[in-house]
Amino acid sequence: MNHEQDMSSKGDGDGLTINDLLSAISETEYPQYILDALGQIQAWMKETVNAPAEQGMDPFTALFEGGEEEEGEGLDTLFERLEGLEEQVDLIPNVRRPEGRPDVIVVSLTPPDYESGLRTAIDYAAVFNRPHCKRVWIISDTFIFDDVVRYAAHVDALAGQGITLRFILVTPWGWVELPLSGATASKRQFMWRSPCEERRSKGNRGKGK
Repeated sequence: MNHEQDMSSKGDGDGLTINDLLSAISETEYPQYILDALGQIQAWMKETVNAPAEQGMDPFTALFEGGEEEEGEGLDTLFERLEGLEEQVDLIPNVRRPEGRPDVIVVSLTPPDYESGLRTAIDYAAVFNRPHCKRVWIISDTFIFDDVVRYAAHVDALAGQGITLRFILVTPWGWVELPLSGATASKRQFMWRSPCEERRSKGNRGKGK
């Protein structure tokens, strides 16, 4: 039985197949562990942004005083909060050797770490966790076009082996998924998502039928 033909015939010529539906679901829905990670990262970002004011320091002065030490300590705090996700995914960077799970989160939250984050994600998927890795999520506060282009062929090669790399650009006020190559780009990406919009969407669903 050809399920795709059955589905397309029932659509009265709209050409919709089961593969289309599965593709749409995989590209528009996000695992709960990703939503949890983004929530923790956004909360940490807001705390970092608000910290100077809470210490009685104006934001401009904070750019020049005590930034590096506090940033390092802050990242340690963030990764401590993300440790609970390791029951479901490999978390990188990490002080422990990853378990080798199918799903991986690579966190890269400062511009100097951006290319390193891309390389780590690709190396881990292609070399260090090749037998098991299926999906790598890169969560970053930076998007550098030149670096993305440099690694686009690697992303396509991994996709051909059944390993998907997905990139999420995150800010304290929302996040968006961006493609890492033209071959993996989708019109369902580029959708800005903010916590307020998500709450409104859940509320509207609750008021429905």
